[in-house]
Amino acid sequence: MVELSLAAGYLAGSQGQASGPLVPAGLHPAAGTLGLIWGLSLLLWSLLGLHGGRIRFAAPAAAALAASAAVHLMALAVGMKLHLLDAGHLAAFFLALLALGSAAWLRRQGAGPSGGKAADGDTAATPLHAGALLGAAFAAAVVVSAIATPGLAASFAGQHAFPHGGHMVERAIPGHGH
Repeated sequence: MVELSLAAGYLAGSQGQASGPLVPAGLHPAAGTLGLIWGLSLLLWSLLGLHGGRIRFAAPAAAALAASAAVHLMALAVGMKLHLLDAGHLAAFFLALLALGSAAWLRRQGAGPSGGKAADGDTAATPLHAGALLGAAFAAAVVVSAIATPGLAASFAGQHAFPHGGHMVERAIPGHGH
């Protein structure tokens, strides 16, 4: 979702709205389109993994995640030179590292007589104790939300979202005599 939010910022920036100085304005459509494709690819990869109970396309996914982390790290370096810290790119960088680490951990857990590989080269699923799996899922959810929430809030979409602290505040609408 962070990748898709970054892409939305660049695509909206190409239409004259503010989206940050890390990518030159002329490249916003290309950066937005690539970000959109990458974000949708990550979403599809995640759904395929959940559906199949294993990491699909493990080697190409690891290479793509490493490349993504490098791109986000470069964007952060450019921002540092401009005395800016882009929380969206920072969150995306850490989420890419988290996905790489999780995939590596799952591959090691699946290593057995067959080396943890399924017939099609994907990483095999490993049966884990239900308590350990639930604890790991909870810990992962906490870590991901701690990274993604500020990243999304600092993104283009987060900056234009309805203020969550103001749901219960009654507001007068100008011109309506309230």
